[in-house]
Amino acid sequence: TVIVIGLVYFTSGEFHYHAVAIASGSMEPNISKGDVVVIEKIDKQYEKLSEGMVVAYKYDGVIIVHRLINIVKESGQYYFYTQGDANRTPDNVVINEDMLVGIVNHRIPVIGYPTVWLNEL
Repeated sequence: TVIVIGLVYFTSGEFHYHAVAIASGSMEPNISKGDVVVIEKIDKQYEKLSEGMVVAYKYDGVIIVHRLINIVKESGQYYFYTQGDANRTPDNVVINEDMLVGIVNHRIPVIGYPTVWLNEL
């Protein structure tokens, strides 16, 4: 029971780190569909971010994991531009500070497939 409760909290984003199952191949070959990534919340420390890092952001209620291709600071506000490694074009949304979830630090291959399959039903 303790392990199940811990897993629920870990995947819910209640901690400084949380896990997300990857549901698409947009980050192939580095991160594949069915992999789980561990996201570290950045707590508004945007100066730690740099181009080339893989980040997670929330858009329309979905967490997207893509690579930072540009960071712009304008009038004291940060804006982030991303692109999936397998995508030919950048994402068509500009990510603001409120949308950014965190930095992807680790990848665990394949273990997210049950979650992906359940979401596809």
